[in-house]
Amino acid sequence: MLRSVLLLLAIGVLGCQADCNVCAQPSNVACISDTQFRVCLNNELLDPVNSCPSGTYCTGETAVCQSDISLKACIGCGQCNDQRSFACVGVRTFALCLGTVAPSNITGSCAPNYVCNWDNANICGSAASGFSATCPLADDEELAPIYPNVTVTPNEYCRALQRAGRFPSGSTLATTCRQYIYCFQSEQIWYGAQYNCPGVTYFQPTTQVCNTTIPSHCTGAVSRLQVRNLLLL
Repeated sequence: MLRSVLLLLAIGVLGCQADCNVCAQPSNVACISDTQFRVCLNNELLDPVNSCPSGTYCTGETAVCQSDISLKACIGCGQCNDQRSFACVGVRTFALCLGTVAPSNITGSCAPNYVCNWDNANICGSAASGFSATCPLADDEELAPIYPNVTVTPNEYCRALQRAGRFPSGSTLATTCRQYIYCFQSEQIWYGAQYNCPGVTYFQPTTQVCNTTIPSHCTGAVSRLQVRNLLLL
């Protein structure tokens, strides 16, 4: 039965687009990586994992495997979003982009039962609310292990980041979201200093200024922020 379904998928007529890890119609499959997919039943992804032929990509078309790379379903993973605020780097992990087109070494994890979604302004969203993971399930990765319960000094922060400018201090709404670390280099050694935003304002990593908007990494959808293996509270 499964062999017949896969054959029909390979000879279908071009149709619609799809998102990664989402059951597409009318093909009734979900792409889980650039070249892999699973058949869906009642919107559930079934085993086994199926692979496209060499030189083709998994798409939302009725003929699932296509040679046109522009049609592939799993896009956005590892890429900064249009606002240059973050990039999903795993199903539940992300990196801040700090206003640039390249993900930084400041990374984070979504709260339990949340996934990183490229189109979500809050970075992480609940699957129960209709958000799907931007990065392929088949290529999920974990962040570097952290040293828990260790207070990170500004100098340690900047020596791990090795980048000049103003950067987020942490992800605690009432405290570190209202602070930032200023990093600079002197005689090839990195140094840092911590500053407080004025009044009831929050530091914005994308623009490197303080304003009244709550940053996306300071919501309940994000569980932690880190610089390499240093936990930012």
